[in-house]
Amino acid sequence: MITMGKSNRTKLIDRSYNTRDAQLFIIATEGKTEKPYFEIFQDSRIKVEVLPTGEDNKSAPEYVIERLNEFAQQYDFGEEDTLWLVVDVDRWGAKKLSSVCRQAKQKKYRLAISNPCFEVWLCLHLEDLDPNNTTCQAFEKRLRLILGSYNKSNLDTTPYVEHIPDAIQRAKQLHPKANQNWPPTPGSHIYRVVEMILKAMRNS
Repeated sequence: MITMGKSNRTKLIDRSYNTRDAQLFIIATEGKTEKPYFEIFQDSRIKVEVLPTGEDNKSAPEYVIERLNEFAQQYDFGEEDTLWLVVDVDRWGAKKLSSVCRQAKQKKYRLAISNPCFEVWLCLHLEDLDPNNTTCQAFEKRLRLILGSYNKSNLDTTPYVEHIPDAIQRAKQLHPKANQNWPPTPGSHIYRVVEMILKAMRNS
């Protein structure tokens, strides 16, 4: 039964491309780099809707979950649809992050957090992490060194497409515990949402 005041989930689906029962992945992100990355995943059986930080640059975790809350209130989702909070440990601190994670779990949102930033996930496509790299600046520098250039405002996804399985494997080896809210050391839980997307695509 559709909740009063909410729109049917099928309004989010491009019926000329996706099937009617396409599985929805709603992903609220801290930055803007994540959106082009998740646009890699195209299949008629899935629809990935990314809610990036807007021009107001409100990227703190509490604003990201607020954006997800507002979106969730607009639609009536199916049992297989999932809503994701994709944020960074970065500079926010454990107290603020713990509070947001608690709110997310109460609302049945899923967590895909990177430590310290999304660039770690990108690096995992290309190589094992260097334990000496612990800052966002270090990982961005590493990407520029490997690829020749890196522009977080205009991400070129080409270098990553063929190496997604490598990124998943490396990320899981670094932090295999399924109950962690976020990686305690440099790493990324983005593999959690990516694995689920790939599984849905294989089932198509």
